Amino acid sequence: MDSVEKGAATTVSNPRGRPSRGRPPKLQRNSRGGPGRSVEKPPHLAALILARGGSKGIPLKNIKHLAGVPLIGWVLRAALDSGVFQSVWVSTDHDEIENVAKQFGAQVHRRSSEVSKDSSTSLDAIVEFLSYHNEVDIVGNIQATSPCLHPTDLQKVAEMIREEGYDSVFSVVRRHQFRWSEIQKGVREVTEPLNLNPAKRPRRQDWDGELYENGSFYFAKRHLIDMGYLQGGKMAYYEMRAEHSVDIDVDIDWPIAEQRVLR
Repeated sequence: MDSVEKGAATTVSNPRGRPSRGRPPKLQRNSRGGPGRSVEKPPHLAALILARGGSKGIPLKNIKHLAGVPLIGWVLRAALDSGVFQSVWVSTDHDEIENVAKQFGAQVHRRSSEVSKDSSTSLDAIVEFLSYHNEVDIVGNIQATSPCLHPTDLQKVAEMIREEGYDSVFSVVRRHQFRWSEIQKGVREVTEPLNLNPAKRPRRQDWDGELYENGSFYFAKRHLIDMGYLQGGKMAYYEMRAEHSVDIDVDIDWPIAEQRVLR
């Protein structure tokens, strides 16, 4: 499968202009099948990183430097180095983010103002992207703020989608944390355990823990997204190693992430 190489020519799709239309898959000649025999191309798997310019927590967080590299550059490297994507895209509404994305070899979808609002969801932006790219069959939505994502993780998930027939796969991390519910806000005496019996607290080594979505990526086939879902159909989770599961939401996460990426 072809991957997008750094330095390759980039393509910009502009919702304000004329949509780019994807062509249906061509038939490839099968040398082992003899003259006249052909097979369809594999489904087009596109990596899509959503990077809006209006971050509320850290201004232009997606291109702030982490260990000398723009934050979004880390996940673009992982996507490109994995070699499993026919195309790697950044969806953005900001000129500086667009320029950084191109420098790392990604193609750019210039998203519309309608899906760049604070109230816009990831699904809104993905649906818009697909409306301009009919050639895409599977979307790997990769979170821009997960700098420790490893190419091997993406390779394994692509295999789950292509070879094992899953319609959607999402990333999780395992945690060993006892959880309690807040029955009445501000009243500390009123609470209930959610995942343990206080009279029989398990030792860590005797407890498998729980799976938490870490948001690093969501892979889904087009037909599922068209129905309004990123998770569904024949669905599976992919468990990431804890050291690869870092999400930068606030400044306090920055030094932790720098230590992880430099290991």
